[in-house]
Amino acid sequence: MTFEIKFSAVVLLLATILSAPAHAADRSVAIGPIPSIAGASPALLKTLRALRQRLESDAQDCMESASAMEGPGNYRGSIKKVLETSRLVSLEISGETMCDGVHPSSFRYGVAIDKKTGVRINLSRIYNVATREDKRIFLRSELVESVRESYKRQNATDVSCLDDSDWETGLTNFPLTFLPEPDGSLVLYYAAPDISGACFPPLHLSRRDIAPYRNAVRAGKYNLP
Repeated sequence: MTFEIKFSAVVLLLATILSAPAHAADRSVAIGPIPSIAGASPALLKTLRALRQRLESDAQDCMESASAMEGPGNYRGSIKKVLETSRLVSLEISGETMCDGVHPSSFRYGVAIDKKTGVRINLSRIYNVATREDKRIFLRSELVESVRESYKRQNATDVSCLDDSDWETGLTNFPLTFLPEPDGSLVLYYAAPDISGACFPPLHLSRRDIAPYRNAVRAGKYNLP
């Protein structure tokens, strides 16, 4: 009788182990800290916490999807400071994810925030480098040549990104966000589809390129370079 009880216990233990999700240990989340910002107001801190909480919520949804698919999953998110002035802070929000156990994905976009009010700043009112359509913005056709050169430089060692001519269409057809950089240039973040994402790292418009499209008075309000 004792042997039968012990044998049943072993069978139950093995069944529990075998029925556990095979990839449960292959799911992980890592989200970087909020960057340090000098003289951050309570309103700004509230906005920064909300940005990080959005990443946390996104990560939770990702892990739930991976669990439902019974596959591995991971989520890496970060908030990086690009530029800080006495009036403004610009942040790059990025992440690398795999939420279905098979297909990796990534995202990267920029936000600029008023340091006093914590409100997002509409950079298009300062830099008229894009047109707006359905609440998204797209590069102006007049600036395509400059961004084309940036794309070629960024992908100089990856022939596959240059072989397909569709990337040139993407320069004006993919929505984007942008941020000012310390040297007065702009960094562009394209929301390219995953199949093209690796070929669209942050691209750049030089200070000279954007000069005709920059409103000096509005830029001065935020002490932008």
